[in-house]
Amino acid sequence: MANDEVKPTYRPEVFQVKNLEHAKSIILTPEDSTTDERWEKETPYLADEAVSYLGLGPGMVVLDYGCGVGRMAKVLIERSGCTVIGVDISQQMRELAPAYVEDDRFTICARPAFEAMIAKGLRVDAAIAVWILQHCPDVESEIDVIKSALKPSAPLFVCNNLHAVIPTDLGWIDTGFEVKSLLADSFDEMSRSRLSTEFVAPLVSATGFMGKYKNKRD
Repeated sequence: MANDEVKPTYRPEVFQVKNLEHAKSIILTPEDSTTDERWEKETPYLADEAVSYLGLGPGMVVLDYGCGVGRMAKVLIERSGCTVIGVDISQQMRELAPAYVEDDRFTICARPAFEAMIAKGLRVDAAIAVWILQHCPDVESEIDVIKSALKPSAPLFVCNNLHAVIPTDLGWIDTGFEVKSLLADSFDEMSRSRLSTEFVAPLVSATGFMGKYKNKRD
């Protein structure tokens, strides 16, 4: 008699945090560096790339999908004067984010609330998704939400692992999804490159990518 295959169960509890420092350690794991070093060096680097590509400025509304405590949102607002809507699965991170960002141009909600906003007609001028899609159990569903929120031809900035790896009761599991291919199915790819080792550890550069996209017209 064949053994029954044990199927892993998604465990989003890994994103439940106690405080800001705990949140930072979950958002940016060391990866041959340290959380603090990545926070200090990587954040402005990615913000520069995002602000430049997205063409951000005052009055623009940007979606920060999987925003955590607002690491990227804070810098995008400071550098461009844009308005940011953050979306995150973690209730604790959503509670920590407003105090971290400290700007009334930032709001945050869970995915169901954001989808309700889309259903009522919300469309954003641009979007970012930084180190988030690889940890989603249904990457295609998350991409669909981002796509539906963007105006036609609006830009999307992505920083992600090459493959999806999710937290389960059996540990971190590679789902086999190639994130860059899934993105290319829904968006026009403008460019895709490795992250510069001037700002990230070689391990992060080798296993991740920076992608710049535009929403396809239906």
